[in-house]
Amino acid sequence: MIKKSLFFLLFFYSVVVCAQAAISGQINRNVEGTPAKVHLTKLNIEHIKDLKFAKPVAWMLTREDGSFTFDQKHIADKDAVYHIYVKRVEEALNDTIAAGATFILSKSDKMIFQRTKVPFAEYTTTNEADKEWKRLLAYETELLQSKLDQDNEEQQLKGYAKDSLRILMVKLIGIKQLEEKGLLEQDITKNSAFYLALLSELKESEMPKENYLFLEKRLAFLTQGTIEKKYAWSKMVNYILGVLVLGLAGFLIVRRKSAPIPVALSRQEQNIQKLIVEGKTNKEIANELYISISTVKTHITNIYQKLKVANRQELVRKMRN
Repeated sequence: MIKKSLFFLLFFYSVVVCAQAAISGQINRNVEGTPAKVHLTKLNIEHIKDLKFAKPVAWMLTREDGSFTFDQKHIADKDAVYHIYVKRVEEALNDTIAAGATFILSKSDKMIFQRTKVPFAEYTTTNEADKEWKRLLAYETELLQSKLDQDNEEQQLKGYAKDSLRILMVKLIGIKQLEEKGLLEQDITKNSAFYLALLSELKESEMPKENYLFLEKRLAFLTQGTIEKKYAWSKMVNYILGVLVLGLAGFLIVRRKSAPIPVALSRQEQNIQKLIVEGKTNKEIANELYISISTVKTHITNIYQKLKVANRQELVRKMRN
């Protein structure tokens, strides 16, 4: 009964520990009875290969079987870069193991390190960003082993980092590798639109700024130049629009001055003008308006002078036009 109870407690404990553990695994204990101290640290992408910038997260002593676990509470909610390594507890041994592993993980993922001769050499993970990063590293290794010349090798690596990587963090790591190889500045000059769009996407994401600060610094001169160009273009457009507005206003003023001033005919003159256009003779006009023919002739003379016409035909044409 006691054995069954102990077995149940151990089983329950292992289930709870595994459920809460984000990282677990085993390492060989080369010195019998000497536990190893496993350290978990966090890196930012700008210093992903320089472990002196690693920030301690947690540590633990391995159990008797060499196993270790790190709970989810030690891992960030979103993808972040971590490094794990091991040290012996007894200082007298002075045999710090250089082996370690760098990987991407989030709180929702699981990572299990297999027991291998070299600690942390093999692991399985559910993190898709880490899987894509490992594919990038494998591709880089494949290029190094190929017979391509350096220029073609660099072009292949740049193309893969920019076009084949889909996860934002891994794409940024690929861009960082280009910088380390001295390829980034030249490529920014050739493909500035791509890098400006990537920086904009990074700023809109939830990624900490410290991870892409190196790219923002590289693009500072480019973004400043773009802003200056946009300002200069905007200034030029405003200047052109101002000139057009002033030119249009001047044109309207000149046209208004040169346009003929409408002639004001008296009411009787307007009546006579209407009857002339209708084809009435002077006698018919006089009869219709109950005035003398001489008065009709006087009004017609005034109409001709005001409208600058010489005869009935010109008057009719002008009124019809």
